[in-house]
Amino acid sequence: MPWQPISKADHRCFGCGTENPHGLNMNFETDGEKVRTTVTIPEHLRGWAKLAHGGVTSTILDEVMGWASMYFTNKFPLTRDLSVTFRKPVFVDQTVVATGWIKEQKNRRKYLLVGELHDDQGELLATSSSEFAMLEKEQFLNLGLVGEDDLDAMTCTFSSSHNYGHGYSDD
Repeated sequence: MPWQPISKADHRCFGCGTENPHGLNMNFETDGEKVRTTVTIPEHLRGWAKLAHGGVTSTILDEVMGWASMYFTNKFPLTRDLSVTFRKPVFVDQTVVATGWIKEQKNRRKYLLVGELHDDQGELLATSSSEFAMLEKEQFLNLGLVGEDDLDAMTCTFSSSHNYGHGYSDD
């Protein structure tokens, strides 16, 4: 399947917000198996010298894995842990492609996701893995972190609103 864009709803998010002047303004697309984003890291997110801050690299990977988890499970994710391996330097003003996908469904609520970050030449820059807790709307609301209107708006990112995707089970 060719890559198709995924809708987004939270326009103030640091990772994907289109209205956050300090963020990454990430857009996402899927081929039905993975989710990816292409982003140019702005200079104001630098670490030392011309290197992108490691936290920004980690954020890009966490975000693409989070979107993959949400898109393919039609549930709301919370990152439980995050592991990033930096393989090559990532620079500011560099365009990178991050890809995330579900590696394993551990149980009804836990999923293991993996991610990769490549430069525009296909060189592997970083890898990641993360366990996500995937919650139903009512479970997420009970945590008091996000309002119901915001959760309802986020369902535009679910695969069921596009007629393709995995449809992982609740078993």
